[in-house]
Amino acid sequence: MELISGKSILIPYRHLIYTLAVAEHGSVQAASDHISISQPALSAAIQKVEQKYGLKIFLRDRPNKLILTPDGKRFIARAKVLVEGAEEFEDNIRNLSNTLNGTIQLGCFTPTAAFIIPLILTALKERDLDINLEVHEADLGELNTMLSQGSIDLALAYNMSPSPSIEFETLIEAQPYVLLSKNDPLASKQAVSLTDLVDRDMVSLSLPITQQFFLSFFSKFNLQPKVRYQTKSYELARSLVAAGEGYAIFIMRPLFERAYDGNELVYLPLVEDVPSAQYGIAMTNRAIPTKLIDTFTTVCRETLGENRAADQFFIKP
Repeated sequence: MELISGKSILIPYRHLIYTLAVAEHGSVQAASDHISISQPALSAAIQKVEQKYGLKIFLRDRPNKLILTPDGKRFIARAKVLVEGAEEFEDNIRNLSNTLNGTIQLGCFTPTAAFIIPLILTALKERDLDINLEVHEADLGELNTMLSQGSIDLALAYNMSPSPSIEFETLIEAQPYVLLSKNDPLASKQAVSLTDLVDRDMVSLSLPITQQFFLSFFSKFNLQPKVRYQTKSYELARSLVAAGEGYAIFIMRPLFERAYDGNELVYLPLVEDVPSAQYGIAMTNRAIPTKLIDTFTTVCRETLGENRAADQFFIKP
């Protein structure tokens, strides 16, 4: 591979290494023995360097001995600086890919962030890992875009909008539920049917992919729900339901069963067999995970998958 500087293409990096080796060992033969490169290859490299820059770098002192010319000494001094800089760059990049300290750009589906992020932060602290998270809350479409553009390293989200460029690893599978006011006539049931809901007012999250996912439950049974309120706020939706303004369909649920105003809510499963939701890790298939990312995803797998730390927030299938 050739080095490029502006519009000038420099000699191949290996030619510099070969020339430095000859200068260090004083002969082509000694350099050949030391770095295990053939003498013809070393001689050819020196010749190409001299031709490229119009310099005479070496003079023959004895049959097998070479000495540096004045120009050669200056050339070798600068070549050493370049090679040392390249080696330092390589070491820094290796450290970057192998370090366990650093910041991860983490995307998270907005309605789930308040549930999931504290669990992950707690798990990092328990493992004494010095990993900082810069959290980017967004809807599912926005997360896919950020992953594709490389503005985030990975995302914790639902797999509701599969993309060919995104790899998804399921950690949690959960069933949607119906959110009702405690005073709703349906609240006393063990489970609620979509036919019980279809003529009632619905409070819907106006997050494009999420809304489409929930509405597809009704279309599966040739039903058309009455969406009265649309909001991007999970908590506003809960408050509207608690105030008797309709029902909502969600996947995650807080442990408490009250809205902000203190009105009680109930969480009921659906009677119908509707698609479950898969929650997990999303990454672009072009990503080459560093040790930092690998460690973080392992923590996510252990916390959300193996240890089931978020199960309390879901109605399991």
